[in-house]
Amino acid sequence: MDTFFQAIAAISGPLAGILAYMLIEGKRKAKTRAKADNEAETMLDDISYIQEIKHLHVNAGNVMWQQYDILLAAQHYDWETIVDWAAYMESADINMIESIVVADLAEARGTELAHVYNQNKVGLKNFEKLKEEKARLSIYGHSHTLNSSVQIVWFNQTRVLRVITHIDDEIYITKYVETLIRRTFGTKDAMKLAKPIPQK
Repeated sequence: MDTFFQAIAAISGPLAGILAYMLIEGKRKAKTRAKADNEAETMLDDISYIQEIKHLHVNAGNVMWQQYDILLAAQHYDWETIVDWAAYMESADINMIESIVVADLAEARGTELAHVYNQNKVGLKNFEKLKEEKARLSIYGHSHTLNSSVQIVWFNQTRVLRVITHIDDEIYITKYVETLIRRTFGTKDAMKLAKPIPQK
């Protein structure tokens, strides 16, 4: 009889471990399946406007910034489109614009317009300083969606835009840029991925 109880005691420890492992693994697989189902639901039924993203880590002083250079799968955009996008971001996502910079091709730094903008309080769409076409426009402020500082840079007559932020998550920034391009902040399609561009 003692031998029987010893045998039971000997196998009960490993058996309990196996059962615990099966339970944990089953829960993990269920979570993974649920996550995959949710991700499938959050994908747009449309092809992405983003052809390619280059992600760089930029150290500025003691602060690490994430720079995302986005190549759009579209025609080159113009100055009017840039100002329109910036005005949309002003109303849809960026709580307070702290910096507005315009630059010509030869200028590395550009001209800061935030002080004039904050005095006029007319909104970017009607901001007189943005009537003249430039090579580059950038706006910087706090993104409500990202809950982080963000700088968006548009390059006139190109398919490239740049997003600089503290967020180190390429998929999240891809969703953010898709939402910006589609102008879907505050809608059911906000922060959703679109289907990848088919490979030729």
